[in-house]
Amino acid sequence: MAATHIWQELDYARRQIVRDRASAIARLNDLFRSGVVPNPRLNGRYRGTLITPSVNPLLDSLGRALTGWWLPWKGKTFDPVTSSGDNIFTNDGLWLSRLIWPSYRGYFADGPGQSRACQFRTCVGAGTLRVDSGINVLKIDYDLDVNPHLIIRDVLDELVQIDDGFYLGKALLRRAGNRWACAAYFTLSSQ
Repeated sequence: MAATHIWQELDYARRQIVRDRASAIARLNDLFRSGVVPNPRLNGRYRGTLITPSVNPLLDSLGRALTGWWLPWKGKTFDPVTSSGDNIFTNDGLWLSRLIWPSYRGYFADGPGQSRACQFRTCVGAGTLRVDSGINVLKIDYDLDVNPHLIIRDVLDELVQIDDGFYLGKALLRRAGNRWACAAYFTLSSQ
């Protein structure tokens, strides 16, 4: 898919999500399903951008308002040798994460004003959601003993490559009965 077309689709979805949520989500899903497993394997640092929450219309609006004002998440790091990685955050979010997860000790400094936390392991497999079951994705699994039980271990990101050095992801959240729902769409790009 041409890079210009990809950016147009993402821009359309960002603008359309407020007026026609169903259409915007459908476009994001189509773009996601057009992607492939990242090749070459992700290695190093990638800048992250939240496109939109996708829980429900009310929570999505609140989430977009909050993250438009403040979003400490800045991206991810990947190590293809160990099939693992973690997330990059600005330090202005540490107070909130320490309030929510007081016993979590997985933060470590990552240069001025940044920390890394929330480790994950990666593998390739079929998409988790029924709509994505026919495609292979890079699964980013947070269900590790080092991570907090509250929310973090119930997250599974799935990622596809949609252009050279550019990736579209879905953040899935485990619900009751071990069912999964898409909670957000995000991008990663080479730094």
